[in-house]
Amino acid sequence: MSHHLSMGAINKNTNEYEMPRNATKENKYKCPECNGDVIFRKGKIKIAHFSHKKSDNPCYYYDKPTESQIHKDAKLLMKSLLDHKKNINIYRTCVECGEYGWWDSITEENYNETSKTIMEYRFNYKDSVKIADVAFINLTNISYIFEICYRHKTKEENRPEPWAEINAEKLISDINSDKNIDKEGNIGLECIRYYKCDTCVEKEEYENRKRILYYETLRKEQLEREKIEKERQEKYKKEQEELRKYQEKKEAEWKIMREEELERRREEAELQKPCKCGIRKINICICETPNYEMNKLSNNLFCVGCNNWKCRCCPFG
Repeated sequence: MSHHLSMGAINKNTNEYEMPRNATKENKYKCPECNGDVIFRKGKIKIAHFSHKKSDNPCYYYDKPTESQIHKDAKLLMKSLLDHKKNINIYRTCVECGEYGWWDSITEENYNETSKTIMEYRFNYKDSVKIADVAFINLTNISYIFEICYRHKTKEENRPEPWAEINAEKLISDINSDKNIDKEGNIGLECIRYYKCDTCVEKEEYENRKRILYYETLRKEQLEREKIEKERQEKYKKEQEELRKYQEKKEAEWKIMREEELERRREEAELQKPCKCGIRKINICICETPNYEMNKLSNNLFCVGCNNWKCRCCPFG
């Protein structure tokens, strides 16, 4: 794009910068870079432009301008617009939806006897020295700053408001082609600083609120799940503890029952053993007041009360 730009020249009579669209063949011009004489050309086919006269030390300001030369020409052009008290309307394009909106303007009300435009203006800001590409000054106060961007943008925090950043190539191209200049001569310039329209900001804020609400809901649900899980684990732990105590109680009861059963079996076994007299202990009468009768077959005393025998080891029992 750069080699198609219609770069401006310095009018030798006024020593002011002029863009090709305002130049005339009657005036004499020189190159802003090398100060060499340049020729103004304007025909029916090619757009108005300047070119160098042939030289043994050619300058390529108009043929193959460098980044710094394009940057310089755009600054000269911006200063010229302000010096000629042009009405400048500045708009921004939303980075989200692409819609543009008018943002600021410099009109005839801003121009007066104490206002002037300075290139490479030095000023103090945030405890350091800054250099503005083009500063519109009223007395000693900065009314507006224009930064001319070719490749690298100015950091937002390095300039006081109000300020605008203008694309160098677009500025040169639009002005010389009458693009963005209305019938009254009002100029529209696009500020390329980061911008998001109110609608998109509101939409983003809404989406952020919705996202925050969504994650808050997820968090609440997670906390609720954690609470339920904790309660379930506590309940399970309690049930396990109760089950353990129940099992211990049952095991203690079973142990007592086993011991009682063993004791009962030992006692039964002991009763099954024969006494010294030969009668099994289980079959020996233990009545307090026995009622014995003689059994003629065995010749032993038999208690008719309990149907058991009298122990022969205790003849006086």
